[in-house]
Amino acid sequence: MNEHNPIALEINKIQAHWRKAVSGNDPLRLVRLMILPEEARLYEGFFKLESSPHGQLEEIFVTHLTPFEGEDTFSAAIIRDWLATYDNSATLLQEMEAKNSKLMWDPAPFRQLPAAVPQDKQLLQLLQSFREALPHQPATLVLALLPWQVSDTRSFAGWLTRLLKLGIPAGVRITVVDHVGKDYLLINDRPFPGQIISFHVPLQLADAIQRLATSGNPNDPEIAYRKCLFEMGNAAKDKDIKRLHYWGERMLEVTQRSGNKGLFATAHLTYAGMLFNFKRDPQLPLLLEKATRIAKQGIQMGDNACISLLIQAYGYQGAYAQVRRNYGPAIEWFLQQAALAEQHQYLSQAVMSWYQAVELSRRKDSSRYRTLLEQAYKCGIPMTDDEISSSVYSFLAADYYDYAYTNKQTALIKEIDERMSRVFGREWKVEVDKLKKSKMKSLMQPQLSEEEEEEAEETANAPAEK
Repeated sequence: MNEHNPIALEINKIQAHWRKAVSGNDPLRLVRLMILPEEARLYEGFFKLESSPHGQLEEIFVTHLTPFEGEDTFSAAIIRDWLATYDNSATLLQEMEAKNSKLMWDPAPFRQLPAAVPQDKQLLQLLQSFREALPHQPATLVLALLPWQVSDTRSFAGWLTRLLKLGIPAGVRITVVDHVGKDYLLINDRPFPGQIISFHVPLQLADAIQRLATSGNPNDPEIAYRKCLFEMGNAAKDKDIKRLHYWGERMLEVTQRSGNKGLFATAHLTYAGMLFNFKRDPQLPLLLEKATRIAKQGIQMGDNACISLLIQAYGYQGAYAQVRRNYGPAIEWFLQQAALAEQHQYLSQAVMSWYQAVELSRRKDSSRYRTLLEQAYKCGIPMTDDEISSSVYSFLAADYYDYAYTNKQTALIKEIDERMSRVFGREWKVEVDKLKKSKMKSLMQPQLSEEEEEEAEETANAPAEK
């Protein structure tokens, strides 16, 4: 790891704190790392590093992303993933043997464990046997759990408590991540004296990211752009519109000098995006218009990067029109965005644009709703199951299913039901409804009030100061 890399220096801080608080502390069985949400990716990097041959800590880390679906099934899920990982690690095991560090572990006893033995106990037996098989004894094994999904944090804490009650073997530690101020996985440590530790490592992640992004030649347009971007972000956070405009104008100047249409269009979109925090600012629509024009020029000059920028510009235009309660133009902008995205096979973006247009028509122009919904559904037919599950297409399909059901279109009902059941299971309607409720607030733009709208018009039409 590059010791001069600002991100590497932050990971070094975590390693140093771990050595001080955890390493050599034999009674410890559970380590709870308290983090801020924005630090999650950094801690993923820390665990990934320590689980590799390049780890710096003396413990042996094994990291699992196994989803937590329930405290009665989690241990079995970890065992299943552990064995699958082991079976796929033939190359690593051969390298260890070549370095006289052969792993003498036999997975056979854990492949078909007797049902009479509780799954939690089976997991602890696996961890103990694996630790005892590690080369260069005595060794400490750390099972780092970063579930990519947790169905219930209270049940997760209950599962951890059950393992502590059973007795996590000596030389084995389990590490989890919790959020500062939330204490989702807080466990009463009185029954387990000396076995649990929780700590937060003070990091300067934002500063590290900024230093990393702006390092290099300050005259490089892309580095100058990033410098302006961070300064604009700080200004927006401080609600300092004057400072935001200062750095926004500097961003336009340095990117224009670059002669790169894509970078110049990006600067306009970035500047406009920041001004969405100040929706009444008259510069916002002007920046969007210019970004759209520059992106079109870039496409004409053969700059394919400008295609995605034009798609983004259309979306911003639609969002701004929606904020101003100009619903007809907003729908048209989203339809342009959808058409361009679909033309270039950006299907996830296309269905998002369709979703915006369909929802606006449903609420504000019902005469277009059925036609747009049908077109939106057809747009996503070429999508893969993974693309469907990670996009808003399922919302469109659910709405079109309801339309087909109301109008007794049997073939269409069957088609949608089969496809969505394959992706989400037989209860797909319930699952999609849950997803939609969780995402609805972030999908639709808030609108200006009538008073804000009038004030914006007055500001836009006011004579310029001399």
